[in-house]
Amino acid sequence: MIPASGISFSATLDDEGNKYYATVLVNETDRYDLIQPGMVGERIPLQPINLTVRNETGSLEITPDRGELKFPKGNYSISYESAVTSNTIHLLFAEPADVSFTLPHPFMITNPLLTSLQPSGSVIEEGNNTTLISWTKVRSVEVRYYDEGQEHLLFLFAQFWLIFAVVLLIPFFLGRGN
Repeated sequence: MIPASGISFSATLDDEGNKYYATVLVNETDRYDLIQPGMVGERIPLQPINLTVRNETGSLEITPDRGELKFPKGNYSISYESAVTSNTIHLLFAEPADVSFTLPHPFMITNPLLTSLQPSGSVIEEGNNTTLISWTKVRSVEVRYYDEGQEHLLFLFAQFWLIFAVVLLIPFFLGRGN
C-alpha cells in the first residue's frame, strides 16, 4: 500500500442535511480509500454517489473495489456525494489529511449536549449563513450536528424534568420545616 503523500478533503452538507458533497485532492499517489468506521472501528467501504476522478488530462472511469480507488500515480481530484445517517458524518483517512466541512444554516454545532466534533482542536468560523469546521493533519473526523427543532426539544425536556424535580422537592422541604 502506497499512502497518499498529501490529502486535502472538503465537504459541504446539503440544505436538507441528508447528504454531503465531498472533494478530495490527493498528490503523488496511485490510490485512495473511500472508507468509514463501523460500530467497533472496523473499516467499512463507503458507497459514493456520482463518483468522479479527475487529473490534469481529464476524467477517469474508475469503480471502487471495496472502497479502494486505484489509478496511475499522480495528482487527482476525487468528487462524490454520500448519504448522512443520524446527523453524523464519520471519515477515515489512510494518511493525515487537512479537512474542512461546511454546514449550512439551520444546522448547528454549538450546543455540547447535542453535538460532537472529533478530534478536538477544530477551527470553527461562522458567516454567510454557514459554519466552517476545519482540522489540520487528522486521520479521522466525526461531525454530529443538529437543527433548531432538536435544540427546542432538548430545552423542553430539561424544563419538564426541572418542574418534576421541583414538584417532588417541595413536600420534602416543607416536611423538614416541621
